[in-house]
Order: sequence, then structure tokens, then C-alpha cells
Amino acid sequence: MEDYIKNWNNIILNCSFDNTYKMAWAKALVETASLKNIDSDLIIPFEEIAELFLKYYWDQTIYFDLIQGSNLKKIPEVLKYTKELITLHYVKKGDYNPKRYLKIKEKGFNLENERNKTIKKIVKTLGQDVSWRFMNLGSETYPLYELNENTVILSLEHAKLLKKYSEFLLPLINYRWTQMLESFNHAPRISSKVRAIDENNIKRSNLNKFKEYLDYEFDDGKRYCFYSGKELTDKDCTIDHVIPWSFMYSDDIWNLVYCHRSENSSKSNRIPDETTINTLENRNKLLLRKLEENNKANKRVDELKLAIEKDYVKKFWISSRG
Repeated sequence: MEDYIKNWNNIILNCSFDNTYKMAWAKALVETASLKNIDSDLIIPFEEIAELFLKYYWDQTIYFDLIQGSNLKKIPEVLKYTKELITLHYVKKGDYNPKRYLKIKEKGFNLENERNKTIKKIVKTLGQDVSWRFMNLGSETYPLYELNENTVILSLEHAKLLKKYSEFLLPLINYRWTQMLESFNHAPRISSKVRAIDENNIKRSNLNKFKEYLDYEFDDGKRYCFYSGKELTDKDCTIDHVIPWSFMYSDDIWNLVYCHRSENSSKSNRIPDETTINTLENRNKLLLRKLEENNKANKRVDELKLAIEKDYVKKFWISSRG
């Protein structure tokens, strides 16, 4: 392996960090080089890198609300700008259904001016911080690229090497980014979340398969909203993750309840309060008893029983609160 790529490898694996900027920067440069036809020095404006930053942070935030830095009282500026844009998107769109960044860019959703302003703010942050810090490791500075007036300049040789080794570097960057996220977040399945975003493979399963189990909670053949206690019609009945799906990234019977469609929409990704968690724990005990009384014995019932024994509801709820 060429020394230039060894230097990239060394920085990626050993760099100091208090946020994920360095991995976003590395990914943006390698991804850009991998997609270019390179026959001369590669010149990458900060605006191009800033938009990739926005894309990375948008997708990780809108789906999973991942924490990107060690200081919870002062989140990284790029994440702050991204969250502000996501909030504006939700207000203008009128619902909380998450969409990937590229879909937002394609459709517009009346965000073009605000999106461009956000990119400009990210450009300023890149110039003040990660663009030059990335090349420093300990007391040594590696000449990976040149910087000139909000522009990255990769020599022809270096650009070709980044392109050639991109299939090695990109998984390495994702691996290191995942390690950083695991140090900042209490959420489960971090690596699965990062991989799903990178592979454009975020899918929410149809939850109707759980109805045959959830129905056993009620003796009268009707369904009731977990939150309000009101009877549900087929039209208004949905299944909700009490501890948000964005945190759990899984469908577990012990975390699923019936609720009114409007309740599900307004709840969004809010973390439930302790009273709700206590109610869910009691529901799970009742549901398990009803399932066992009806001689139900399969994987779902075993999962519910294990969750009660291991106190999953309380443990994951505490983790979700950070």
C-alpha cells in the first residue's frame, strides 16, 4: 500500500476527536474523488464538501437522531444547523415522516433558500476547524492536500490514489465513525443504523403481523388506545413504538401498542415519561398472562417473557434519555 494511503489509514484510525467532523470530512473527500474522472489536480470547493456534510448529518439525524459530539450542552455547529433545517422542513411539510436528504433536495419542499444558507454556514465552520485539523496527528502534520481560499486541492497523484483505494477507505471511515458514535450514544444497533443509511436501506416493517398477539390484551374483541384508553376503529387504529423506533431500530412486541392514528403522528420521536413506561410494563405482564392462558407458545411470546425477566423496558427507556 502506498505511503499516502497509509497516512490516511493512520489518521482515520488514530485521530483524536470530540465530535465526528473528521470522519465526515474524510468521507466527503474520498467519496468525491471516487466519483470523479481524474485527469488533473482535483479541486474541491468547500461548498461541495459542506453539502455532503449536510447530507450525512441530515440522514443520521432525521432517522435516528444520533449524537455527534461529546459535549451534550454544546452540540457541534454543523449538527445544530442541520437540526434547525430539519425542524423547518417538518414545519413546512406539516408532518414528521422522515425523508432522506437527496429526496428533499430533489423535491425542494420550499427549503432551497434555507438549505443554501445552511451550506454557507457549514462552509464557515469547515474553514475554522476540520479542514486543517484533519491533517494533524499528534505532533506530526501529514500533507494530504492543500488548502486555498475555501478550496481543497488534491494533486493528480493523490486524487488518483484516493479513487483507487476508495473501496478500502470508505468502509474504514464508516467503521471509525461508528466507533465515535458508540462513544457518544446510548442507543442500540449503532452500526446497523450507519450501515442502513450508507446503503440506502432504511425500511420500516409492516407491523400488522403483531396484531394477532396484541389483540389478546382485550377480552371484549375490541381495541383501545394505549395512551387515551379510548376505543379504536379499524380506520384510526395504528401500532406504535412506545420507546421510539428511531432509538430502538427494531420492532419488539414488548415495545408495541395500539394507539389512535392522530396520537401516533403527534407523538413523533418523543421519549415517553416514567408513567407511560410503568403502564407499558404492566401491559406486558398482562399480555404475557393472556397469551399463556390461551396456550400461545412461540418466538414472540418468548421475546415478551424475556423482556419482562430482563427488565428491557426500563433499561432501554433509561438509555434513551441519555
